Amino acid sequence: MMWQDQPMPSMDLVKNAFWNYVSQATLTAEETLQMIRNSELGQEINDRISKSTDAINKYTLAIQSQVTPLTQELLTKLSKEADQLKLSLEQEITSAQTQLKPYVEELKVDIEEQIERLKKDVAPYAEALNPEAMRLTLVQRAEELKAKLETSLMAMGPQSEELKQKLEQHFVEFQMSMSPLAESFQSQLAQRSQELQKNLAPYSEELSKLDPLAQDLKDQLTALWESFAKDKQS
Repeated sequence: MMWQDQPMPSMDLVKNAFWNYVSQATLTAEETLQMIRNSELGQEINDRISKSTDAINKYTLAIQSQVTPLTQELLTKLSKEADQLKLSLEQEITSAQTQLKPYVEELKVDIEEQIERLKKDVAPYAEALNPEAMRLTLVQRAEELKAKLETSLMAMGPQSEELKQKLEQHFVEFQMSMSPLAESFQSQLAQRSQELQKNLAPYSEELSKLDPLAQDLKDQLTALWESFAKDKQS
């Protein structure tokens, strides 16, 4: 599952998880734990959790609003380039149909399958924001398709040499189009990252408020526990 698909935390779930952790970590009885939750300190903790959870949700939404359209745009461009390669290859093969008629349909099926595999294989790298791995995968899959077509063309004899050269040119053009596409995506991603760092600063500050709470929470709970214990003994 990709990070952009993960559900945002529910405040109630976060609160319950926190108090369950406190109960297990301190071996606090349920009755006493409930008293702590209802105390002023407990209400303050719940309030801080609510604010921090809300900040996390806003943080996540802000990132999604910036990165998701960029990723979708990249995948659309990749799909367009791959489809154009498929169309060019099929047109060349169709134009040679007179000499190579027995092989045409088989070649078209191979092209269709390999192009769809190519688009499927690069999608995870685009979604993971890894343009270099995406580019290398595209080049590798294109090379595999080219090698497979060349093997098929060799079986067709000398009459396929001209077609082979034309197909080779289309592969070269496709691979050349991948580098600027990946570089453009990386540049846009860096720009969006800078914008995000600036725009998300308020949410980061809100999240940082959990740190001091975590640092002194144990001491406050211990003091509150001792206070409840004394009240019960008196």
